[in-house]
Amino acid sequence: MNIFEVSELNLLAPSHLLTLLFCILVIVYVPKFFVGSTEKTIQILRYVLAFLMISHELVDPFFKVSVRDYPWIEALPLHMCAFSTWCISIFLLGGNRIFFLFAYFWGIVGAGMSLLTPDTLLGFPSYEYLNHMYGHLLIILGVSVSIVLLKQRPYFKDYIKIMTYTTFLFLPLMYLINFILDTNYWYIIDKPFGDNITNFMPDAPYHILALIPAAWFFTFLVYIPYMYKDRNA
Repeated sequence: MNIFEVSELNLLAPSHLLTLLFCILVIVYVPKFFVGSTEKTIQILRYVLAFLMISHELVDPFFKVSVRDYPWIEALPLHMCAFSTWCISIFLLGGNRIFFLFAYFWGIVGAGMSLLTPDTLLGFPSYEYLNHMYGHLLIILGVSVSIVLLKQRPYFKDYIKIMTYTTFLFLPLMYLINFILDTNYWYIIDKPFGDNITNFMPDAPYHILALIPAAWFFTFLVYIPYMYKDRNA
């Protein structure tokens, strides 16, 4: 059997698992490769990553409309991963630390889930699958570069701050946007396509009652390594 044959996405397919492994290796080892590099080299890396992310975010709506047949109103860069892309790009270009924090908590959890469970109809090596994996890989790679090369990290107060903003400011705002546009950004009106964590939640729209505490839980999980490190320092 040809593992690179285009077929419907199967999360346990060898091609998806190999792609996922490749993404993990890139996220871990690209920043390590640049450890010890000059400040100028690291600056170039930051700018290149920001350019790749911004260019992908600008092109992606056209791809969704032309290839995946999305209506324009549903192809706008308003999903959480799109916000994460802009946040980490702005930080890499010299923006405030708050942009790193949003990208850390939103990006690692949101993009990580998207890499594990892509919401694409087709698997490797379809263009929609590769485009999906590429975009979400860049988000976590940007966060990884910020941690390893720019010495950034979150603190517990940052976790509380980001998740408070997310729950009580951005979530109601996205509800309003979805209501006005009749869309499903942040998947708060309906569940995302495919196999993912929301399969274990109540039917929409009541899934949001489980999605909010799940978001707090998973974002706390990505903080735990630092909590453990601080307690053992």
